[in-house]
Amino acid sequence: MNETRKYTSPIIQEALRNIDPTRREMVRRRMMISARIDDALKSKGWTQKQLADMMGKRPSEVTKWLSGNHNFTLETIALIEKNLGITLITVSDEVII
Repeated sequence: MNETRKYTSPIIQEALRNIDPTRREMVRRRMMISARIDDALKSKGWTQKQLADMMGKRPSEVTKWLSGNHNFTLETIALIEKNLGITLITVSDEVII
């Protein structure tokens, strides 16, 4: 996996301070899922088109997934996990009442 290049800017820092913490966390999680999908594709040597074809999706849809802005459904996540042989989300078996 490549190292993330750190970039700071006063303008970006100010914009980040003004984002609602809940929204910021949602965006962070979507971006982490997108990065995991991209890492899996690279480790398998697959293209976005190959994944799209395997899943019966358009390549543009895979591009959206990798943008970090896509709001994934659980169904889509399950299909991606199955086709890439990875786990994106882990859910505890513990029942909370």
